[in-house]
Amino acid sequence: MKLDSQPLLGIVSSVLVVSVSLWISVALSPEAMLTWVSLIIVAMVPIQMVMGLAWHSQHPASIAALPQPMRGLAFTAMMALVGGFVAYIGNATVGGGIHPPTPFVNMFMILAVPIALLLIIPFQCWPLSAMLKKQPVWMGFSLVIAAYGLAWLIYQWLFNFSFLEHAPFYQAALDPQGLFMAWLPLAAGLSCVVGILCLVLLEFWPVSLLAKAIPTFGRQPFFGLAASVLIAAIAAGLWWLFDVPHGMDVVAFLVRVGVSMIFGIFIVLVMFDGAAFVRLPQPWRGMVLIAVAAVLAVALHALYRALAIQQFGLPGGPPTYTLELWLATSMLAITFPLMVAFASFFNFWPLRRSGQQGKTN
Repeated sequence: MKLDSQPLLGIVSSVLVVSVSLWISVALSPEAMLTWVSLIIVAMVPIQMVMGLAWHSQHPASIAALPQPMRGLAFTAMMALVGGFVAYIGNATVGGGIHPPTPFVNMFMILAVPIALLLIIPFQCWPLSAMLKKQPVWMGFSLVIAAYGLAWLIYQWLFNFSFLEHAPFYQAALDPQGLFMAWLPLAAGLSCVVGILCLVLLEFWPVSLLAKAIPTFGRQPFFGLAASVLIAAIAAGLWWLFDVPHGMDVVAFLVRVGVSMIFGIFIVLVMFDGAAFVRLPQPWRGMVLIAVAAVLAVALHALYRALAIQQFGLPGGPPTYTLELWLATSMLAITFPLMVAFASFFNFWPLRRSGQQGKTN
């Protein structure tokens, strides 16, 4: 089996990216990880999703035409530039300009990620894809703006930080004082990400069957709306299964279930090019891949957790949830962008031969 073919390419790439991610996570102090690093890197994720999923790393064309590794470096620089600008604006507004960044702005930035993913995958960038069909670059930037705009509305409506009112950084003027304790809508958002990614592994079965039976559901926004119902059902199923918030602690659920499962599915989708080598009809193919992702989720959560305890002795659980927040930052804020950059921007260079394309592109 050749190194640049799946599944060997995915195995080697996963080991490489996870190793680099863990090295970065250990090299940084927990204080930096949970404030500036989390803010800046999470702010890069929506534009990275646009670049990888909406533009398929083919826009801007001048960058896409560059040879590797210049292509990957240019895309990474673009992602960092946009993400840095978004982080600055976000901290100056939602975060009140407080240094270091507080949970106000960090949770807002995280919320924008599932919203961007919802717009890009189930809704296929609609309606911007129709309005700006011949201007994909402007469509992508408009989508990022739309994701943060919707995130702000939901943030103001649902997020309540009164549980932090005794924290030294708390400012009532920055608290949206929404309907729910902030951890609840954040955990719900990440549960929806699990639902979106599970549907990707299932190739949107059974929504695809509905679209065949009723062609209207094959068009946007009806396809996206039908998929959203199923995504919400998957998220609700996870909450029921783990009895949140009456049983399992909501932050523990967010990390052990939401973050870890997203991490496992990303490895299948990104590092293994969607595991096209698994040839089964749907929904069996998707169910097998979801099961594999669940195994990866449990194993990698245990690995990252053991390292965090060994290196830093971080305490878990309330009131600070330091261990859980470190795990979420390391597993997603650091590892996920590295995975996408390596697979999509660099096209697995230098492991994959120049010119050979994969599903991530």
